[in-house]
Amino acid sequence: MSAIEEIKQKLDIVEIAGRYTQLTKAGKNFKGVCPFHQEKHGSFFVFPDRQSWHCFGACSTGGDIFSLVMKKEGIEFAEALKMLAVRAGVTLPVRGRETLEKQQHARLYEANEAARDYYYNLFNTSREAEKARQYALSRGLNAQSLMDFKLGFSPSGRENLKKHLLEKGFSEKELLDAGLVIKTETGFIDRFHNRLMFPINNTAGRTTGFGGREMDGSQPKYLNSPESPVFDKSGILYGLDLAREEIRRRDQVVLVEGYMDVIIARQYGFTNTVAAMGTAISEKQIDAIKKLTRNLVLAMDADEAGEKAVLRGIEHENSLGSEIKVALMSPGLDPDAVIRQSAQDWSKAVNDAEPLVDFIISKAAAECDLSSAAGKSRLVDRILPVIAQMNNLVRQAHYLQKLSKMVNVNESRLEASLKEMKTRNQTGFQYAKPEVARTGRPLLSNQREEYCLALLIQHPQLRQKAVELETEYFSSTENALIFSLLSAGDDIETVKNKLDFATLEYMERLGTRPLIPGGLERKLEECVLLLKENYLRTLMQNQEAILSSAGLSATEKEALLEESMKIGDQLKSVFWQKSKNTERIKKENNASEK
Repeated sequence: MSAIEEIKQKLDIVEIAGRYTQLTKAGKNFKGVCPFHQEKHGSFFVFPDRQSWHCFGACSTGGDIFSLVMKKEGIEFAEALKMLAVRAGVTLPVRGRETLEKQQHARLYEANEAARDYYYNLFNTSREAEKARQYALSRGLNAQSLMDFKLGFSPSGRENLKKHLLEKGFSEKELLDAGLVIKTETGFIDRFHNRLMFPINNTAGRTTGFGGREMDGSQPKYLNSPESPVFDKSGILYGLDLAREEIRRRDQVVLVEGYMDVIIARQYGFTNTVAAMGTAISEKQIDAIKKLTRNLVLAMDADEAGEKAVLRGIEHENSLGSEIKVALMSPGLDPDAVIRQSAQDWSKAVNDAEPLVDFIISKAAAECDLSSAAGKSRLVDRILPVIAQMNNLVRQAHYLQKLSKMVNVNESRLEASLKEMKTRNQTGFQYAKPEVARTGRPLLSNQREEYCLALLIQHPQLRQKAVELETEYFSSTENALIFSLLSAGDDIETVKNKLDFATLEYMERLGTRPLIPGGLERKLEECVLLLKENYLRTLMQNQEAILSSAGLSATEKEALLEESMKIGDQLKSVFWQKSKNTERIKKENNASEK
């Protein structure tokens, strides 16, 4: 996570804006007198869901937490970044130190990738790896899967990998830092011995670590690389580098538990599958998923560990901002076994996945005697705290109704118990919470803005095709800053020299983001239209939120309605252009088929 992203995660725009003007609740948003101009009636609104602000008065402008501080303090982005970093407790990278760190990290990636190639070669050629090859065959893996995931084999010797990598110019310290060797009283030895090796990649496809399955009965059954500067197990999803485009296309991700589950799922065409590499799903992994989709299906093994992993997903629904679903496995079968047994059954299980809370209620109800008062009371005690955790009031009401019918207790009584529970919590008494607590704010990211910038950074010739792209279409200040420099005609290196190092780090990540080749001009054109549409829709939503709040004069309402009509006309123009593009693509496709 970059320093900019970490600041956005830790700080709340409502708290920051509240330091500049007094805010009052206006529906789910906040309203106050604009801190940037004199006015009698509040026209300054803060939108917590989008972590943005907008003035509908004389300013007629808005933005995110950075633009708010920049405008109020009269400072540039770099200064606002430093100020907010101090407030968030985030250490900003220093150019010299960060350059050294990047060089060190690059060496760790290179060491891991050299180890991956070494293991992969042994798996395919070594006589010692025959058992590993037979095991992979018995699990149904085909040659394409072995190649896609670069499965390998670590030999039984204690220094084979170490000697190989030392000959390639890596130092023992680099191998230790990468987690490839361990230090003993007699020196450094290989960490992995006689194991089937699963390289673990980050979203950019760089190998950050390994998982190794024993081939000789040794313990533990699975051994992972230790945490390192490039390997954060809690933040990585296995297979995400290969699945991300399909996740976007399907607007859904299926989360499983193990390496084999992911590999087999991909082999059978279910290419939107990733693994958490363990039973605990972290907030970092949820943040990575949110950048691609809000539709998450959990498909864990049907054992106690899998059930616990599902139960810990309650808090993740609030972070994800969407309902998580659960695909139920037959007892004794994990996902890869289900898929190999019947791909159709697996597809049905995912399609028929039930909402997480319904799953929890069903399991709890099965353990309670609902014909008795004690059983009903037990179910209420178990489910009411779950309902209390929900941020969405409509969902809360839905599950209160469901619980009311199950225990045959008046819904108003359950509502009273829920309110009492919240009151106890607010006064210091704690009700049952999920095991995994949230830390910081959910990370907000705009994938479309990032994709558009990645196109312009990686393909500078496209900049002249982006004449209709406006800086204001970028909701994120750092994205707007990078685009404004690019649109000024500066070359990439000149732009980089004008950026503070945290923003430079962010831009360089965009510069290495994988892009599917072909049709780049059309992709950019579509991206510009979508950014404009999103900008106009956001303006419209902001105005609707304000119109629905109290305290507006007839004149203010009339002005807002007039402005909404103008925005509506602009949206119609965008829709018309999108329909023209669609027709053009159809004609081109028909022509190519002829």
